[in-house]
Amino acid sequence: MKKSSTKRILNLIAALGVVTLGFSGVAQAQFPDKPIQFISPFAAGGANDYLTRLMAQHMGPILKTTIVVENKSGANGIVGATFVAKAAPDGYTVLMGNSATQGTNPSLYPNTPYDAIKDFAPISMVGFVPLVMVVDPRLGINTVAELLAYAKKNPGKVAFSSSGIGSTGHLAGEAFKAASGIDMIHAPYKGDAPAIGDVAAGQIALSFVGVASATSLYKGGKVKVLGVASSRRSSSMPDVPTFAEAGYKIEVSQWYGLFARAGTPPATIEKMNAAAKVVLARPEIQEAIVKQGAEPEYSSAAQLGSFAQSEIERFGAIIKRLDIKVQ
Repeated sequence: MKKSSTKRILNLIAALGVVTLGFSGVAQAQFPDKPIQFISPFAAGGANDYLTRLMAQHMGPILKTTIVVENKSGANGIVGATFVAKAAPDGYTVLMGNSATQGTNPSLYPNTPYDAIKDFAPISMVGFVPLVMVVDPRLGINTVAELLAYAKKNPGKVAFSSSGIGSTGHLAGEAFKAASGIDMIHAPYKGDAPAIGDVAAGQIALSFVGVASATSLYKGGKVKVLGVASSRRSSSMPDVPTFAEAGYKIEVSQWYGLFARAGTPPATIEKMNAAAKVVLARPEIQEAIVKQGAEPEYSSAAQLGSFAQSEIERFGAIIKRLDIKVQ
């Protein structure tokens, strides 16, 4: 073949490559051109569902499309997370991931059908719900120090409830046991509501639950809240000190963030991240989130990815050390 012919063919291939890239860029720039589906991996009515619907409602107009919310609950969030992990990598199926799906599950369920890091593309953090320690007001305990004194006088008789084995509440309680040296028995429940409900009813001494689950009972005087397991005080309970203020560095939160399927085009991730940023900066959205006992929290996609990785490692170390196993 002559050099001139070869050169013409190479030039044609190069030109076709440019055209292809151009069409690809146009396709990405047009996202979204159909409705987006947000998946909440937990049942309706909880913090995960509320935040999913709030973000869908307000991100939709910014992205100029409709965002439909679907609850795919089951197996501690595994059902919903797996659905997104197996969806097309195009940004049209998005998970409201959390401290279970992208935090504790990889260590609690070794055979989980998804990889919490490799199968997802982080978009943005949305918010977090700090864990709090609530106690039965009938005990007459008003501070963490008074609780320690009570527990030492009643060794082996103090029990704490949580939303289940391996839950963030369980881990917070075990972390407090290890830091304080007191003896407490863990009583796992099926959710925050029954766990704190028995504290209010006087059936169990204390519980570790999310702020959102404790707010109404706390404000109604049905339970006392002694400490918040976060780096700063909760906006919903500004009068309650952090555990750090009581001398214990315990930080455990139920956090929430948006994740797409791994392989989703970076331009699509950037577009959704920008929309989330606008929504989370609005004062009325921040107020709505705080009223639910949560704290709004925006992040870049990279920051969420790094945070999720660190949470898996942190929770994994605690679960391994305590030898927590889910039956």
